[in-house]
Amino acid sequence: MTDNLGSIIRSQVKNKALFEQAKSYAYDYMDTIHDRPVFPSPGVLEKLSVFDEPLPGNMGDSEKILTLLHEYGSPATVAQTGNRYFGFVNGGVTPAAIAAKWLSDVWDQNAGLFVISPIAACLEAICEKWLVDLFELPEKTKAGFVSGTSAATLCGLAAARNFLLKQAGWDVHKKGVFNAPKIKIVLGEEAHSTVFKTLSLLGFGLDDLIRVRTDRQGRMIASELPVLDETTMVIAQAGNVHTGGFDPFHEICDKAHKARAWVHIDGAFGLWAKGSENKKHLTAGIEKADSWSVDAHKTLNAPYDCGVVLCRDEAALVSALQNTGAYIQYGKNRDGMLYTAEMSRRARSVELWATLKFFGRKGIENLIISL
Repeated sequence: MTDNLGSIIRSQVKNKALFEQAKSYAYDYMDTIHDRPVFPSPGVLEKLSVFDEPLPGNMGDSEKILTLLHEYGSPATVAQTGNRYFGFVNGGVTPAAIAAKWLSDVWDQNAGLFVISPIAACLEAICEKWLVDLFELPEKTKAGFVSGTSAATLCGLAAARNFLLKQAGWDVHKKGVFNAPKIKIVLGEEAHSTVFKTLSLLGFGLDDLIRVRTDRQGRMIASELPVLDETTMVIAQAGNVHTGGFDPFHEICDKAHKARAWVHIDGAFGLWAKGSENKKHLTAGIEKADSWSVDAHKTLNAPYDCGVVLCRDEAALVSALQNTGAYIQYGKNRDGMLYTAEMSRRARSVELWATLKFFGRKGIENLIISL
């Protein structure tokens, strides 16, 4: 059976018919997406029942599998890459990026370590440099490439929690979080729901939070910040999901750093305003924060999924996320595993690099101006 399976796979790879079929379906989808309804009709959704079956006992036919996906799956997608989709803050995708993603799908790289994928590590380093430059962050800021802002916020706040507890003389790696010194968590009344989810995953409850009153744009009122100290984590927001409002970062960060507190900025879609000369004033002061989370698959229109955590303190980020093991071969080159919670993960840097290289500074500027 194993020999037969290997023979089938080698044959499919060699004759390319399956991949030509996939290409034709992809082209068909591209050609018809502007004529599709943005959301599938009830009749189309009902036909999804075709996928509801017991796990097959025997091997399937690859061509028929692909046909099933296209005939019943393609019509049941949301046409978010079309020009009539305005739901949530989902982005579209550029041809350069989707083509790069197709190629990287064939590469099927694991971006955990340089030794596993030199190209993924190389492009991560380039994207990191470009993003730090674009956002005008401290020169030594490190980036981790994750699934989205939810995961990026988790990484950033994990670094913050461990750093603050270390300042208080508590070793999280040795003692855990139970019975640890109290951390004061300060955030605006209109912080995004993912922030609360992340805090819960890190062991914090609603009673641990100090919510600061916000103005009509959902921006924290800096004068109403509580007394901050070296055990305080402040979570600010670049781009309120309802209004687009930006917190007053200069005032928040100045107060926080004077008290040796940590500031994280949730900038899922708003951080990209830094790339526009006429919008960057909204982000004034973000460079004073300690960590940031942002989505490239929102405002920048990179393919899904593509989020980034950025942290000015490399040691704090690595300490919170690093894995160790005899088989893990860290080297002198960039090892992306150090900056994310994931070990095995896809090479998101490929399509992010293609997106950034396609737009360039001028394209990013034009993209943001048009929003």
